[in-house]
Amino acid sequence: MKIWELEKEYSELLAFVIEGRNRKRRNVKRAVEKIRRALETQKERALIEFSRKWDQWDREYPLKLAADELRRAASKIEKKDIAVLKGMIRNVRSYHGGQMPPGRTYRKKGVVVRESFVPVEKALIYVPGGTAAYPSSLVMGAVPAQIAGVKKIFVTTPAAKGEIHPYVAAACELLGIADVYRLGGAQAIYAFSYGVGAVPKVDMIVGPGNAYVEEAKRDVYGRVGIDMLAGPTELVILCTEPFSPRAVAWDMFSQAEHDEMAMVGLFSSSKAHIKEVGEEMRRLIASNERRGVVEKALENNGFMVHYKNADKAIEAINRIAPEHMELIGDERKGKGVLYPGVVYLGRHTTVAMGDYYIGTNHVLPTGGAGRFTAGLSVDRFTKRKVLVKINKDFLDRYGDSAVRLSRIEGLYAHGEAIKARKEL
Repeated sequence: MKIWELEKEYSELLAFVIEGRNRKRRNVKRAVEKIRRALETQKERALIEFSRKWDQWDREYPLKLAADELRRAASKIEKKDIAVLKGMIRNVRSYHGGQMPPGRTYRKKGVVVRESFVPVEKALIYVPGGTAAYPSSLVMGAVPAQIAGVKKIFVTTPAAKGEIHPYVAAACELLGIADVYRLGGAQAIYAFSYGVGAVPKVDMIVGPGNAYVEEAKRDVYGRVGIDMLAGPTELVILCTEPFSPRAVAWDMFSQAEHDEMAMVGLFSSSKAHIKEVGEEMRRLIASNERRGVVEKALENNGFMVHYKNADKAIEAINRIAPEHMELIGDERKGKGVLYPGVVYLGRHTTVAMGDYYIGTNHVLPTGGAGRFTAGLSVDRFTKRKVLVKINKDFLDRYGDSAVRLSRIEGLYAHGEAIKARKEL
């Protein structure tokens, strides 16, 4: 991991982070385009072939799981783990329960506008798979959709050797979701965006994924809605005072283990602290069960930054806009932090607890998208519905002004449409 001196190498640090993000996208864009073209020409056959290639299918499985198969997979989970999943669902539901946006009525003399929020009809929850199982991501996507009132919720997830992961199956059962598909990767995003064979077209796609999934989501936006670009995970830790090197090391490992493309960084005001964290990471890496993934992420996208001015450090972090940020030390500095998806404060608030049990959503913007969007919530599954009515007095009062504007813009029929209503 490279160590930067913030005040001397500010621009170089930002270039390292931004170029790393751009490099990832360039590398995956070409591969994703090939996947899209294959689906456009070969349809459902391409989905089967991709699953054989990347998920080691030994035969052709139905893309949608039957109810009895889902139950059998879920039955493999111990009761104590079912209780853990129930607890997570309960906490996420409790936090998101108050997020449904209220409607409003706007009144002005001669005008009534009524705004309400209605849910999308069909939403897909993408659940990552591959090298790990993520029932937590299923919960984070499905619970807000259910609170919003989405009528049809579909789930899709990679199925290694054709088998859905038991914990994902159990979470589906607990959430009452029956429309579950064994598809992963960019091909799943395209399939549910277009409607391919037995795979239905949806209105909204949410859920985190690897860089290929996120590039596909970027590509289909406009054909369907997406939550955000929530790709390879990111964490920046800001220590305004030295803090447990062991805790910092494990926090950085906790996000690096998601993906070889994950980005993790530490800002510390103490050179000695940075050295201690580095030594602890070298000592602890041997006991990490996902050592290979962690080492590659740290090698490619890990960094440590020594700073002298905390406000300058916060300025850099706002420019980076990481998915997660931990602030340990002077919590008053949190007022200046604007753009991370979530900020975790204090010595006990590890990002890993936010991933699982706090109740806040862990589907968060990455790649700097936190500068213009926020994490997944109930309102992401809704759209504003607007009903407008004006009376004759309002039309008479403002109609001529509107006609004049139509002439200014060169849109003749606009003005004539207004004049025709005035004559009624």
